[in-house]
Amino acid sequence: MVTTETTGASGQAAQAAQTGAARGVWGASRLYAVVTTIFGVIGLFMSGLIMYDKIKLMQDTDFTPACTLNDVVSCTDVMNSEQASAFVIPNPFIGLVGFSVVTCIGVALLAGARFRAWFWYGFLAGLIFAVGFVHWLAYEAIYNIEALCPYCMVVWAVVLPLFITTVVGIARARQRDRGEEVATGAAALFGMPLIVLVVWYLGFVALILQQFVF
Repeated sequence: MVTTETTGASGQAAQAAQTGAARGVWGASRLYAVVTTIFGVIGLFMSGLIMYDKIKLMQDTDFTPACTLNDVVSCTDVMNSEQASAFVIPNPFIGLVGFSVVTCIGVALLAGARFRAWFWYGFLAGLIFAVGFVHWLAYEAIYNIEALCPYCMVVWAVVLPLFITTVVGIARARQRDRGEEVATGAAALFGMPLIVLVVWYLGFVALILQQFVF
């Protein structure tokens, strides 16, 4: 005969095993999944536009990209610079690959996917590279090339929130593994993460204004 105590003990053991298996296997909120997917699509689209204009410029040196408006807002100068092929291949090719990965991850999360911790850390490592790369590109565009590419600036703008929200998501997943209570949904993205992002954007704006306006 199976006693109530035995059944209860078995249930607790099963629950403990399930909880232990869930540790280090993290999903994401629907809001994060939606944000990641949207930003991935935006970055992919803008990288495609840059790649298209880059190919046209390689084929015809007299071609003028639609985002070339004057001496300051000049995609032509940016795309023709040495910095536009930092790793030998054109930079937008890196964006096409990177944002394709971001979009796939976002869609998978929307479908309810959960990934092991090492996967999230790998994703974060890619975003750290992306953040460093866009900061280097921004510096080169503002101070060395002395021209801005609006398409590139959109790419800069989507990389920053992807990085911040992923850092916050990993930190809170680790808290949940430790059994701590954490904020979820919209509350998880507002507050300090939003302040950091706004300050980051304002820093970019200030540098651009200081170089080209004042």
